[in-house]
Amino acid sequence: MPERAIQCPQCGAPAPFRGTSLSLVCEYCGSTVVRTGADVELVGKISALVDNGSPILLGGKGRLDDAPFEIIGRLQIRYARGTWNEWYVEFGRGGNGWLSDAQGSFAITQRQAKFTIGRNNKQSTPTFSGLKVGQRLQVSRSPMVITDKRAAQYVGSEGCLPFDTRGGETYYSVDLRDAWGAFMTLDYGTSGQHHEPALFSGRAVTLTELGLRPLRKYEGWRD
Repeated sequence: MPERAIQCPQCGAPAPFRGTSLSLVCEYCGSTVVRTGADVELVGKISALVDNGSPILLGGKGRLDDAPFEIIGRLQIRYARGTWNEWYVEFGRGGNGWLSDAQGSFAITQRQAKFTIGRNNKQSTPTFSGLKVGQRLQVSRSPMVITDKRAAQYVGSEGCLPFDTRGGETYYSVDLRDAWGAFMTLDYGTSGQHHEPALFSGRAVTLTELGLRPLRKYEGWRD
């Protein structure tokens, strides 16, 4: 996608937005800039990213099946058991997705515009508080099991992202998997009580499978 070049309101350096991204972190001064229509707003600096040992790099390129993609942004998130990274990817043939990177496990997902939760023609989307780890759900006719449930906060970001990444708010989500490697996330946003979460679905992957390059190298690390 073509880049929209603007200047960082803080330091005046080029700050190119990618595609439909709404926020970016200036690579020169580290300030977060948010796009609001035809204007841009300076948010300031979010807390520094934590080095949690991720081998993935901003600007890395890979391929999901036959679809090439590039990593254009990173969101780092903290929850009770530590931090993980969500890498924002832009596909060469259009569309975007997320590469989840948590303690050596990886999954790539895309948002689904339509989905159902329930069985036997009984559709009911539960609230975040109504779900628990180990619970079985049928999502768009796929049998899934909840493997994680968390409340989390943004730690920091880099590159381009599709939304405003100001910190300070708590976000609620649950992860689901099946026996064949399918992976889903129900994203409840900042309200764990509403009945309209966003669904992101995809599958577990390895970095070798994606052919992702370049990568950071750590002694003894394998993908």
